[in-house]
Amino acid sequence: MTRAFSLRPLAAALLAALTLAGCAKEAAPVEEVRPVRTTMAGSTAEAGGPSFAGEVRARHETQLAFRVGGKVIERMVDAGARVRRGQPIARLDATDYGLDLSAKQAAVAAAESDLTQQAADLARYRELLGRNFISRSQVERQENAVNAARSRLEQARAQLGASRNQTAYATLTAPADGVISTISVEPGMVVAAGQAVARLAADGEREVAFQVPENALAQIRKAPALEIGLWSGNARYRGVLRELAADADPATRTYAARALIMGAGDAAQLGMSATVTLPSANRGDAMRLPLTALLDEGGKHFVWIVDPKTSKVGRKAVTVAAVGSDWVAVSGGVRPGERVVTAGVHLLRDGQRVTLLKE
Repeated sequence: MTRAFSLRPLAAALLAALTLAGCAKEAAPVEEVRPVRTTMAGSTAEAGGPSFAGEVRARHETQLAFRVGGKVIERMVDAGARVRRGQPIARLDATDYGLDLSAKQAAVAAAESDLTQQAADLARYRELLGRNFISRSQVERQENAVNAARSRLEQARAQLGASRNQTAYATLTAPADGVISTISVEPGMVVAAGQAVARLAADGEREVAFQVPENALAQIRKAPALEIGLWSGNARYRGVLRELAADADPATRTYAARALIMGAGDAAQLGMSATVTLPSANRGDAMRLPLTALLDEGGKHFVWIVDPKTSKVGRKAVTVAAVGSDWVAVSGGVRPGERVVTAGVHLLRDGQRVTLLKE
C-alpha cells in the first residue's frame, strides 16, 4: 500500500512533462509575412536634380484690350479658338464714333470749300493789283487768309483721321496668328479703354512656366540645360532657361521661371502639365527612388530588395548621389528592374518573407 502511494507523484510528474511538451509543439512560432509597398528601380524618371511642376505656355502671350471704351455688342470667338492675324474678336457699339466721324468729314468738306474760296479771292486780288486797283497790303492779307484756310484744312483732316481710328478701334482684332487662350468679355458688358478682355497665345515656340524655390535658385542659374518631361507621354526634351524673375513671389516665396522646350513640336500643347528637372552634378548610374526607401544606420545607407523567387527581402548598401524633398538618387547596390521596398524599412529584417501591396 505504501509502495503504490509513492508512485503517484512520479506518474504526475511524467504526465505534466508530456503535457508541457505538447504545448511547446503547439506554440512553435509561425513565420511572419509582412506586407510592403515597393517600386521598380529604374521605372521612374531618370535620376537628376530637383524637379518642378509647370505648364506649357506660348513663347509670346498677349493681353488683348480695346483701345477705346464702350459697350460690347458682339463677341466673335470663344476660348480655344484659332485665329488669324487681323481676324475680329469682339466689337463695341460704334454709334457715337460714327456720329463723330460724320462730323469730322463735314468739317473737312467745309475747310476744303473755304480754302477754295480763299484761293480764288487771292487770284482776283492779284489781278486787281496788276491794274493798280488795290494795294500790295491787301494782297498780302489775302495770302495770309489762304494760308490760314490751308492750316484749318490740315487740322480738319487730322481730326478726321483720328476719328476714323477711333471707329476702327471699336473692333478688337488679333495682332498675330494663334489661339485665344482666355476671353472674359460678353455682349452687353461695358469696358474701359485698355481693360484686358482676352489673351492670345501666338503660334511658334512653346515653353514651360514653373516656380523655383529659394534653395534651387543658384543651381538653376548655373544649369547649362534642363530636362523637360510632358505628363501626356514618356518623351523627354531638352529645355533652355529663358527667364527667371528677380524677385520672389511674396506669398509663395518662389521665383517665376520660363524654359523653352526644344524639339517637342506639336507634342507640347498649350496648358499641358510638364516637369522641369535640373541635371545632377553626380549622376553616374544613379537611380531615383522615394526618400522613404532609404534606411540610414550608423551613417551608412541601405535599401531593401525583394527577391522575386523567394519573396524575401535583402538589405543592400547604396551611395546617395542626390536628395530632394521626397526623393533620393542612389548608386551601387541597386540594379534597374529590381523591386525596392518604399515603406516600413525600419521594421524589416534580412531574409524576412514579404507580400507585395498593390502600387
